[in-house]
Amino acid sequence: MKKIAFGLVLTLFAILVHAHALAQGNPTIDAVRVEGLERVSEQLVRSKLEVQGGQVYNPRAVSRDIRRLYDLGFFTHIKADVSESDGKLTLTYIIREKQVVEKVLILGNRKIKDRRVLSALSMREGDPFIPEAYEEERQALLDLYEGKGFANTTVDVVAERVGPSRMRLTYTISEGKKAKIRSIRFVGNEALSSRKLRKLMATKRAYWFLGGKYEEEKLDFDLQQIVDNYGDYGRLEADISRTDLLYTGNGRGMNLTIYLQEGPEYHLEDLEIAGNIVYDDDELLELVEVAAGDVHNKSQVVKDATELEEGYQDSGYVNANVTAIVTLNKETKTTHVTHKISESDLKYIREIKIIGNELTKDDVIRRQMALDPGNRYDGSLLELSKRGLKRTGYFDTVRTSLDFADQTDLFTDIIVDLEEGKQGSFSFGAGFSTDQGLGGFGELRLNNFDITNWPSFAGGGQQLSLKLNTGTRRNQYSLSFTDPEILGYPFAFGFDVFDESYRIRSASSYAEERRGGQLRLGKTLSNYVNLRTSLRFERSSITGLPFFVNPVIRRQTGETTTISFRNELERNTLNALRDPTRGSKHLLSLELAGLGGDNEFYKFYMDSTWYHAVGKEEKWILSFRSREGYVAEYGGSDYVPLTDTFYAGGTSTVRGYQNRDIGPKAKQLIFFGSKFPLGGNLLYVGNLEMKYKLTEQLRFYTFIDAGGVWDDDDFDFGEMRYSAGIGIGMEVPRLGPIRIDYGFPLNPDEDQGSGRLHLISGIRF
Repeated sequence: MKKIAFGLVLTLFAILVHAHALAQGNPTIDAVRVEGLERVSEQLVRSKLEVQGGQVYNPRAVSRDIRRLYDLGFFTHIKADVSESDGKLTLTYIIREKQVVEKVLILGNRKIKDRRVLSALSMREGDPFIPEAYEEERQALLDLYEGKGFANTTVDVVAERVGPSRMRLTYTISEGKKAKIRSIRFVGNEALSSRKLRKLMATKRAYWFLGGKYEEEKLDFDLQQIVDNYGDYGRLEADISRTDLLYTGNGRGMNLTIYLQEGPEYHLEDLEIAGNIVYDDDELLELVEVAAGDVHNKSQVVKDATELEEGYQDSGYVNANVTAIVTLNKETKTTHVTHKISESDLKYIREIKIIGNELTKDDVIRRQMALDPGNRYDGSLLELSKRGLKRTGYFDTVRTSLDFADQTDLFTDIIVDLEEGKQGSFSFGAGFSTDQGLGGFGELRLNNFDITNWPSFAGGGQQLSLKLNTGTRRNQYSLSFTDPEILGYPFAFGFDVFDESYRIRSASSYAEERRGGQLRLGKTLSNYVNLRTSLRFERSSITGLPFFVNPVIRRQTGETTTISFRNELERNTLNALRDPTRGSKHLLSLELAGLGGDNEFYKFYMDSTWYHAVGKEEKWILSFRSREGYVAEYGGSDYVPLTDTFYAGGTSTVRGYQNRDIGPKAKQLIFFGSKFPLGGNLLYVGNLEMKYKLTEQLRFYTFIDAGGVWDDDDFDFGEMRYSAGIGIGMEVPRLGPIRIDYGFPLNPDEDQGSGRLHLISGIRF
């Protein structure tokens, strides 16, 4: 505007001077010309002119023309020139058009997207071109990159004329190397230590060549996390006044300083429940953690409201809403909290609608539902139903929702939306285990089998498994079938047929052979608890021992028959079948042999595993497994067969030791020779393991194992064997799992070595 006003003044002055020179003659304009147009049409300009050829020259009219032309917004400079030739006047409007930015090109930016770079510029496509703004535009980009941690960025700006009054701007960016955060410092924090505040941040300082990446969006989130965390300590007015980034080392490093204003500490003076009719205040206050007199905990107040709301919803009031209203008294530094409740109406289930299941039968899905039509809605039971459906392994995704056809209706429909996954697998290939040696295997596993549904044989929720393993140490052939609900009754039925041989490689090399089968019957007692009973028939033999072996060992040779009855009680709350992160699994087993056959013994066995995720992201998983067992002969039997005694040592029990290397042993030749593992009557094995999930396919492990096997009259916890170690596990797509552990014995015997590699792998096709 200043340029336009100045131009008007100069033009008016020139006109007045020239008019004074011609004042006496009242001259007439012979012609009106327009010069300097490139983009704007001359017809548009002339349509705005008051002065025309043949008129008496009038300086005021010329001034009005210039003002109207400026109002068009297309011109940066307009000058009126009056010339005389042969007694005729010619009026010329000399015009300079505004230059327009036709194209903006961004080159060299890799770390910041074009859209973000363009948003920092003031001259954009279609805007007037202003040469004087070059430096401002360049500095805006430098500031943008510096704010992102690129202090060594350079920007070159080139303007090119590409047509009449049209310009192309090219910004060439050299981003340089991003600076690493060398330190994070806090100023003004007293209530919370700098160490605690740093733990709240995803932004971390660099350690050697690792970490230290600066991301503006991440830092903004971190700052909000800090302010929110102060609210958990009663500092409801906490604020971050500013943050400073100081670059060091020629822009290769940066020091981050965060300035805090903690504010006063607030206490909860009064807590109130409002709007509740169904439940009394005392019942609801039992669910609330924050009480009057406590330091005001911002996040816990929100959690309390959520807990109250979920309690209502789980009790059938699905539209219930609870809002925590917080009032601050800045004079007394106290708060008043009111949990305002809108209870809504109690809802009942009209129908359970199942969609998305193309193979799985509806009744297979419905038997996993803990809710039935006509029941009062219960959110906790619906969540339990979802977990049950996921644990079947039939579905990749399980979603549930409520369908309110009429908000005033007392009934609602539950919609179960499923995405089916793979219903089975067929695999074959080769594998290696340090305990079982090299071998080949093939397995057909159908997890959602239906023996009556020809020809697909899918959708019935039955399990069928055919397995073949052959190798240098173990040969195994088995067929298993399970129907979770036999003939429409809530009982699971199954059977197993097996033929196994295992060559033991220890002091004496011999072979164990087992073949037989069992019938199984099971009953689900609750959503987590199952009871199973089975009748087993097994014929076993031990071969390959020399005739001069120790008589204690020699009596085990030959073929024997075992007929046993086993009861198992299992409680399983794991959140996933494979790779669980939370929950536990407990198995209690009692077996009685002697219903016929050659062997009479009873066996007690317990196996418990706990999983606990550390942190919200559940990357660290702590697990502990404990196994205890006791077996003893009775009646006419003098001993328990080697195939039914307990062993420890090796990949699946105490790593770092050879397979079956822990427990009672006998000299091969009574007084001399290598020791032969006999197994024992008592077993204890404990495994403490920490797993870190680096990616979905890669895991790192550290572990501590402990275990021992004893005879009845030789029990001594002092003979427990311990080991520690590390491991790595990989889930290779389409190939299968591979895990490698290395265990270090902590208190081995002289003949038990100093460490052992344990490898389990399977290559699948």
